Amino acid sequence: MSFQDLLKYATQEAVKQIDKPKPVRQAERERKKAAKEPLTHWAFGVMPFAFSFLKRRIKNSKDQ
Repeated sequence: MSFQDLLKYATQEAVKQIDKPKPVRQAERERKKAAKEPLTHWAFGVMPFAFSFLKRRIKNSKDQ
């Protein structure tokens, strides 16, 4: 793939994005944000989730 092909592809994709109505672009952005995993899970895996779950469970058992 030559530089010209890459430049042509990037330009076509940019034009497609710009041509979409603003509400459609905003809806896509919100959908992508909602589908994203939380940072703690994404960066460190399941361990932070497990610790927070355990901490919450211990706190709830002390309250009862």
